[in-house]
Amino acid sequence: MTPAKGKKVALEVPTGTKGGAATGFPRTARGAVSAAVYFWEGYAFLDDRAARRQLAAVTSPDATGFVDERVSEVRELREGAGLPPSGPAPAGITFTTTVNAVRPTSLLLPGERAGDAVQVWMSYDQHGIEAGAGADTSPLTGETTSLILKWQNKAWKLTDEPKYQAKGSFPAAYDPHSPHAWTDGWTQVHHAD
Repeated sequence: MTPAKGKKVALEVPTGTKGGAATGFPRTARGAVSAAVYFWEGYAFLDDRAARRQLAAVTSPDATGFVDERVSEVRELREGAGLPPSGPAPAGITFTTTVNAVRPTSLLLPGERAGDAVQVWMSYDQHGIEAGAGADTSPLTGETTSLILKWQNKAWKLTDEPKYQAKGSFPAAYDPHSPHAWTDGWTQVHHAD
């Protein structure tokens, strides 16, 4: 069996938005995966102010410093692209992020229920499109990242608390045709048609 042959995970549809981030996912494994995927696909990678609003809306208050660290990453990316460190995404350029596969694992701590904290590894592609210039000639493909989410105040919240990071794991490399990727827990994502 491989991820390409296996059943794809269908995402839960968010029931709301807050600060530009999708919200309202159920307290289920699929809900946690959906929260991670929707966040990553909608994240303002090149707009530090929008990224701060999104992060503030969906980050656990227990994750001190997480929002500032992520906003710093956005500013570094902007500077690397020759943009001022702060500001909106350049006019006429849009980015599309597509999560192709996920590998969720429960991070069980003493006194907590299984599934209350989840690490979601994602394999994704990112394309930039410039108005009048067409599609990106060098898109990012096959990138991986992970998010840790915990159920808090009736919502999935991003966190980087050391107690959860210590329980995290690193996945086998994602390849849609790899039996090893399937055995490791990688599943392809079904996006609405």
